[in-house]
Amino acid sequence: MRRALMFLAFAVAGSVRGENDILPRPPRRGGNGHELAALIRDTRVGGPQHYRHLVVYPLFTEGLARMDYLTLDQALGKGWLVITEKGEGSVPELLVENRADEPVFLLAGEIVRGGKQNRVISQDVLLAPRSGPISLGVFCVEEGRWTMESGRFAGEREMAHSNLRQTLSAPAVAQERVWGEVARKAEAVAPEAGGGSKYVGRVYAADEVQRDVAEYTKGIVLPRGANGMAVVIGGRVVGAELFGDAGLFAKLRDKLLRSYALDAIECKFGRRALQDGRMVERFLQRAATARLMAEQSVGVGRYFKIQGGGLYGSVLTWHEQDGAHGVVHAGLFDEQPVVAPVPIRPQPPIVPWER
Repeated sequence: MRRALMFLAFAVAGSVRGENDILPRPPRRGGNGHELAALIRDTRVGGPQHYRHLVVYPLFTEGLARMDYLTLDQALGKGWLVITEKGEGSVPELLVENRADEPVFLLAGEIVRGGKQNRVISQDVLLAPRSGPISLGVFCVEEGRWTMESGRFAGEREMAHSNLRQTLSAPAVAQERVWGEVARKAEAVAPEAGGGSKYVGRVYAADEVQRDVAEYTKGIVLPRGANGMAVVIGGRVVGAELFGDAGLFAKLRDKLLRSYALDAIECKFGRRALQDGRMVERFLQRAATARLMAEQSVGVGRYFKIQGGGLYGSVLTWHEQDGAHGVVHAGLFDEQPVVAPVPIRPQPPIVPWER
């Protein structure tokens, strides 16, 4: 009933929108981002699972409402989600339209391929049913191509690795930083992954990377009922994914896990994974008290950037006309990169050998 009321409100708002409006907008009452603090307060950290430098803690929250959102992969697979270039093509924008009778959730870091270049979704988006065309913010993750490959975009099996998603969550991010991180990752784990353009998908496709990612993830099986996870790489918490619906997390869990594994395989040094849930609790508490800054969102829901307490990220919340509200997804990252480039230190001058 709650979900029906929510999207009935969206439909009413959508019936009065102008041709160029990105609507429906959520109701103005309530919802200042504090839904995240409430969700964290009710969240329990489960027992860890680990492999080498990677450890994953499942997160559990009691009393969650089931929202039954479609994912990007589900909606594209059914032909209900249509993604195209905007006009003749614009690097930071695509057009997206949900033609389903169900809401669709797009996760920041998911990749779509096609058009004139492959793109990564820059922020979480919740599309209302029958949304109409909406402008979607993206970044290019395929430097070197600007030619039409296909009129519509398809989904990519893999998503941006966690280090790149952390870059997307930074207070200020430019296209050059995204390209720089893609190139850095390729050089670090798959220097042979060439082929014309620099594309993060080719990094995942490298034989050695596929083998290592599979090795890291095969032994990590998160319990049913978990609605999120916290990830430790090299002895420190690098990120956490917290959903307001366990079913939505279950649909995206494996894709997210592989994105963290791609960074874990690069972690050659540092402490091995520590199994101490208290550091995860401290990380979540830092997120609960961090500063939230409202940003313009597309689709429905409210979108906030998170900064402070040594971390940053984002949270997308949903709202209903009757005042009910909650979290769709929060992506939380330590402000230090998961894997930082090794600084180039000046070498002493070479002294010619003398007899």
